[in-house]
Amino acid sequence: MQVTLSFFTHATGWHKPLPDIDSPQTLVLIFSPPDSKYYQAALEQLHAHYPQAVIAGCSTVAGIFNEHLLDNALVVGVIRFKTTRLAFASAALPHVNDSFQAGQQIANDLNSPDLKGIFILTDGLNTNGSELIRGLASVVNETNVTIVGGLASDKMQFVSTWILHQGQATSLCVSGVGFYGKELVFNSYARDGFKPFGPERVITRAAGNTLYEIDGRPALQLYKEYLGEHADNLPATALHFPLAIWNQTKDHYVVRTVVSINEADNSLGFVADIPQGYGTQLMYGSFDNLLDGAETASRSLAEQLPPQTPVFALTISCSGRKLVMGDDVDQELEATLENLPAGSQQLGFYSYGELAPTALGGQCCLHNETMTLTVMYEGS
Repeated sequence: MQVTLSFFTHATGWHKPLPDIDSPQTLVLIFSPPDSKYYQAALEQLHAHYPQAVIAGCSTVAGIFNEHLLDNALVVGVIRFKTTRLAFASAALPHVNDSFQAGQQIANDLNSPDLKGIFILTDGLNTNGSELIRGLASVVNETNVTIVGGLASDKMQFVSTWILHQGQATSLCVSGVGFYGKELVFNSYARDGFKPFGPERVITRAAGNTLYEIDGRPALQLYKEYLGEHADNLPATALHFPLAIWNQTKDHYVVRTVVSINEADNSLGFVADIPQGYGTQLMYGSFDNLLDGAETASRSLAEQLPPQTPVFALTISCSGRKLVMGDDVDQELEATLENLPAGSQQLGFYSYGELAPTALGGQCCLHNETMTLTVMYEGS
């Protein structure tokens, strides 16, 4: 397995020459600033250089290049597998309500007895991530297949996001890359680092992605009580105070970030479903908490790896974490890479939602404000 990472800026051109390793077993990953026209020449060069390869990518607020966050560069990973087979599938997503069907279509197109993993990229503003995952999981067996991915982002304007489809930046679309073969190790882990506070409660009234009542009380009213003076700057301060939610078995929780408030009906709005009857608890995040979460994710994965085997790490973190961690956000990328075997390389992007299992071998969930790591290498 050969991995070459590079990035492109108009000021400097390519950081490293593009390797001549085109083949059907070559994967080219591209994470670009949202203005695709500004980078059109570089995108066309990549497609011309790798006509046989599987190419996937999306828009992002910032790319991840090893331990560096790059705000204004197109980051690229070229991975030539030795034995692993690759396949690409896509589905139109004309409306957010089509998310389940799109997930099913992608999974049906990629499903095979030797399928090891699926990497999903989707429009970050027009996807119900929870329904997309349900569609995928309704077809593939998650005991044998690991599903990971992320929602494309823009520069926090929430205007337009896109994925690469047939060489073009395309909105209202979802793509999937399938990985096949016995020798590929494809492991993923997710951790947020937020700390719970206050009592555990129950979501007593919710519909879709809107939360109306917690323990029979208006959700916004209760949320403001806990935030105190921080409530004056909602919804901006909500990034620091997400909710943990969990089902009746309470085998794991996922993080949900408040993205809007409605003073008229005292509700909270989210980018993903908030199931009625789930448990919930308020959380808070500091720089140190979130850094601990990133370190935990990488250490948990590293424990499963041969110590002398370099890996390729596909890293998807949340745009919300970038805002909370501020100018020192690079430290979470340094932490993840340092915990992996020497010689490992890391590529990824900051997203509007992360798709990954909550634990090794678990079911895929939609996360907010979470660091997700997927490591790949080919064993003997």
